[in-house]
Amino acid sequence: AVAGQVLAAAPGHGPVRLGVVSAADPVDRRSGRLVHLPDAPFLVGELSPADVLGSSVDGPVLVDNDVNWEARAERAAVPPGELADFAYLHLGEGLGCAVVSDGEVRRGFTGIAGEVAHLVTVGPGGRAMLLTEVFQELGLRQAGTTAIDVAALLDAFDGRDAVTRPVHAAVGTALSGVLAALVAVCDPEVVILGGDWGGHPAVIDTVRARFRQSPRHVPIRPATVTEEPALSGARRRALGDLRTAIVARARAV
Repeated sequence: AVAGQVLAAAPGHGPVRLGVVSAADPVDRRSGRLVHLPDAPFLVGELSPADVLGSSVDGPVLVDNDVNWEARAERAAVPPGELADFAYLHLGEGLGCAVVSDGEVRRGFTGIAGEVAHLVTVGPGGRAMLLTEVFQELGLRQAGTTAIDVAALLDAFDGRDAVTRPVHAAVGTALSGVLAALVAVCDPEVVILGGDWGGHPAVIDTVRARFRQSPRHVPIRPATVTEEPALSGARRRALGDLRTAIVARARAV
């Protein structure tokens, strides 16, 4: 649909040279197809965006997960050379993570590194459970789906009464367990919290307080790019690739 709108808005200007796609689902790095994982809240099947765009784009189509694009946008927002090693934790209706090491997003063997929803952490009552199941236990999922009820979660963190305090503690403890695993494996300089509720001040304060109790902890801060960060990251890559393609074409003439 987007490619069609671009073509309709620029009739007679030739083909679309390339495509860059941000997908809410995991992406296989070899095929560019979306990957179906159990309990993922956003599933459209094993779609291939490159195949869908094949008739509209006269060039390569790059597909990556939206959280990876968010992390790239965050890094691009700081001066060159800064923020080379960090973990970006997306907290929204879905849960995701991007690991940036030596300035590059590390996608893993198949391309689905950072799928932290199924990481085992500490749930309510001190029980071990998957991160996504913590929100089910707390009644913070949208009805009939695994997506987090963001409005309900934010209401809980805006509260300071006896009902909401246990939610603060449970979410903070669960996320602290996830961060402890990230720090142990990836050794980031800083952890950045983004997404619809990741940057909420009460969430930041709660996670910081819990995470400081870990043997190894690093600074935590909210994301600075909050206006469509995935689109910002994908757009920046598309413009860079387009400039490269134009220069290469000009030199070849």
